[in-house]
Amino acid sequence: MEEVMHNPNQYKPIPCGVMAGWERVGNEPVFGGAMGTVFDNYVIYEDGIYKMWYSWRPVTCIVYAESTDGRNWTLPKVVLTYDEESEWECSEVSRPTIIHKDGIYHMWYTGHKWCGRHSTSVIGYATSEDGIHWHKYGKPVMVCTQPWEREMIWCPHVIWEEEENKYKMWYSGGATPKAEADAIGYAESEDGINWNKHPNNPVFKPDPNIHWEMYKVSACYVWKQDDWYYMTYLGSDSDMRAANGMARSRDGITGWQRHPDNPVFGECEGEWDCAGVCKVSVLKQEDGYLGWYNGFNHTLEEMGFLVHKGFDFDFPDYGEEREPRRGDGTCCSEINTLY
Repeated sequence: MEEVMHNPNQYKPIPCGVMAGWERVGNEPVFGGAMGTVFDNYVIYEDGIYKMWYSWRPVTCIVYAESTDGRNWTLPKVVLTYDEESEWECSEVSRPTIIHKDGIYHMWYTGHKWCGRHSTSVIGYATSEDGIHWHKYGKPVMVCTQPWEREMIWCPHVIWEEEENKYKMWYSGGATPKAEADAIGYAESEDGINWNKHPNNPVFKPDPNIHWEMYKVSACYVWKQDDWYYMTYLGSDSDMRAANGMARSRDGITGWQRHPDNPVFGECEGEWDCAGVCKVSVLKQEDGYLGWYNGFNHTLEEMGFLVHKGFDFDFPDYGEEREPRRGDGTCCSEINTLY
């Protein structure tokens, strides 16, 4: 069992609601309920259609849905399943990240082998011409090779950096069969298959002086805006309560500046996401951002919807500090009229 050092901050309540200009849309999840746990989605927008790939725990696979408004979605279609004969993805596939480039959809995902304390997870790769029918590469494109990763890496997030002509991946490592990953690593690739991990991994670690993320950070989503790499990330305290924060970095590797209002995405007391907020994915629009997240309610994870008007996340100037602007910790007002 891992030893957790006592920290006087660990029993502080995690602030609820959302900050930094984000707002929850509606008072019901967009996925979940009778479907059971759904989590870790990726959304792109093409030809007037929002396209989402997400993880569906009861069927241990990756599914696909479409929407015209980001809130009302078609029924899920199973698009990627595990392989019972595989040595590395024989139990589950989950946590997709998608890039549509040169007429081909590229997916990186987590392949799981669940077998007690000998469980493993690695990162796989698949391609598709339509985003629905996928061809797997056949073997993992990233496995555990650095001590901090232990036996499990997951939650890949990949972007294509046009200026540098390379893929960049942030991923989570150090998970166990009973606990979330410890920290976030970084790797680069020219072809999406052969990856070079950063020698100073992990590049983003929990801060023991910040109570809500003092134990673990993982499950990041990264995008670039105005020469900054922005990131949402899952933080956990020593009781494994989940919330989500934001940070930014000039190079996506070093000098991460955490948002002073973190956790930017917190649980909402008395609502369907009352027990925590896990991964948050975002999508840039002409007038701001949309976001989707899996919220937890002690029974299952369901998918919620967020909106951010404009592109200013209210970070202070780099190197400057300010006091958090969170008020009384109540949830933000709902904006049902927008969607």
